[in-house]
Amino acid sequence: MLIGIDDTDSKRGMCTTYLGTLLKKALEQELNEIIQLRLVRLNPTIRFKTRGNASICISIRHSYDVQDIVRKHIERMAHLDDANTHPGAVFFDDDVIPEDIQRFARDAMHAELCLEEATGLIERHRLDFLSFKSGRGLIGALAAIGATVESCSSYELIAYRFEKNFAKKRCINVQSVWHADAATYPYTWDTLDRNDEAVICAPHSSDPILYGIRGDDPHQILMAHSKIISEPFEHLTLYRTNQGTDAHVRPAQIRELEEGRSYKVTAVVTSAPWTITGGHTFVAVGDNSGKLLCVAFEPTKQFRTTVRALRVGDKVVVQGSYVKNCLHLEKLRVVELCDQYKIGNPICCNKSMKSLGRDKGYKCSKCKAVKHVRVRDQMSIRREVAPGAYEVTPSARRHLAEPLVRSHNLGYAVFPSR
Repeated sequence: MLIGIDDTDSKRGMCTTYLGTLLKKALEQELNEIIQLRLVRLNPTIRFKTRGNASICISIRHSYDVQDIVRKHIERMAHLDDANTHPGAVFFDDDVIPEDIQRFARDAMHAELCLEEATGLIERHRLDFLSFKSGRGLIGALAAIGATVESCSSYELIAYRFEKNFAKKRCINVQSVWHADAATYPYTWDTLDRNDEAVICAPHSSDPILYGIRGDDPHQILMAHSKIISEPFEHLTLYRTNQGTDAHVRPAQIRELEEGRSYKVTAVVTSAPWTITGGHTFVAVGDNSGKLLCVAFEPTKQFRTTVRALRVGDKVVVQGSYVKNCLHLEKLRVVELCDQYKIGNPICCNKSMKSLGRDKGYKCSKCKAVKHVRVRDQMSIRREVAPGAYEVTPSARRHLAEPLVRSHNLGYAVFPSR
């Protein structure tokens, strides 16, 4: 049986993954079996998300009724008094997940789905479910079930605090996190942001999570965890997840872009980049279907240097979330650089020659050679950016965005943000 759950947290705290951890322990005790957990991130631009827009899926071998255990945990732990919290749980007990539920899950990572779409599929396949308040969590719950067939995945090990510490400042030895990252990167990623010297595996909000270590290899993740010195933690859970997979991104032309979705667009730079007060950097691109404004926000840090180095005519692939007619950049691939030139005096002995006066030619100050030409030379300008893929700094990266350190054999250079 697969049990999908979503929308139990709020901006005041709690965490759906924490509910999943306690529910896992309760079910293991009741069923006497080892239970698997999956963490599924959905559309990062959705209007109704709290923080990372996460749902969970619990996999158990038994198929008899466990709904009472699930109901009690949701009723006890979910922030039902919050106006924006509307939990839902879906129970799936067949061997094969139907294609329409799989497609629903893929759409939930990219688009904004309505509750009627979820309830329609639940009714069509005669699935049991639990709905609280409006039941909007049924969307993420059903998507979490449909996403379990996806082969592209990573892992996250989450350490949870003792409840008495939830409202307190987290106590984590920063130097130990640096050691953990140095010992396990690139098999773990986004543990810290070396550019900003910031620990990013630990949240800043008031919730149960102490820290989370993400990576490809569970053994390397556990090694990183073993090196971190922190306050005591009460629970430790390894989730398989779709984080770091770019599951939210779809290729498209500019005319096809829709609000609140994430895209990858092949285009040509149509304007010189510009930076406004506050540090946000903009650039305009276009394809044969239209023009598009892109922005690299100030928190993306050195990524903006790459954007600023673009010039009109460069061929690029821009990637990010489309919000208010603007693409919020997460990645940028420079496909081809256009030639840039400047006009200057002729070169001799690796130095610019001196003018002898109007229409009198040029003389080398080193070897004294004279060049009798009237027209100055057109010289190629060395570009400050190379073809290849670039990304925002780790502290500005979305959960779903695939770090370039995971990219292999793509046929072009990658420049991971470390």
